Amino acid sequence: MAFFAASVTTEADALFTYLEQQCTQLKLTALDLTDEQARSTPTTSPLSIAGLLAHAAQVLNGWLLQVKEPERYIDEEEYPTINDGLGLDGMFDGSAVPDLDIAEVVVIFEKSIAEIELARQAVAVNGTDLGTVVPMPGNPWMPKDFVMNVRWILCHLTTEIARHAGHADIIRESIDGAISYQLNAQADGQPWPPAEWS
Repeated sequence: MAFFAASVTTEADALFTYLEQQCTQLKLTALDLTDEQARSTPTTSPLSIAGLLAHAAQVLNGWLLQVKEPERYIDEEEYPTINDGLGLDGMFDGSAVPDLDIAEVVVIFEKSIAEIELARQAVAVNGTDLGTVVPMPGNPWMPKDFVMNVRWILCHLTTEIARHAGHADIIRESIDGAISYQLNAQADGQPWPPAEWS
């Protein structure tokens, strides 16, 4: 069951494994939703599952570029090109929704999830130390005296995706009452609730 992360061995293995597991949990919140449901905002928040998936795809894809190429400086002006590569036009913050159906948004998110394994391989092949310092992005929200390394990026990504998975859990429960355990069971073709719970 994807609800639990797989066993891990090294620090790098743990960082990549937990990131992928949290991405899977976020993706499962869209399981079997209609386009209308995926775009809906059933809580007082302006966030939707489709919007969160588009936002998370962009965040994941952008930061993993830095993990794969730690020496690379990524300027904000590159974001439109980076997003085009994903199939997204514009920037998404979780409240904005791309003009795509939910199946297309999920494919885009899966494309960004696939980058986790590519980043894992790049770190292994290149012998990248997790403490490798990377150039600071030119974002106004990053502290000026902050030192960022590959380890920090992977931890940051996991916490951000986990936060958005929590947002999406609440939205999904507000749409049809489905909870994460249930969605994991459905995705695995298992009965819900489990027979042993009765």
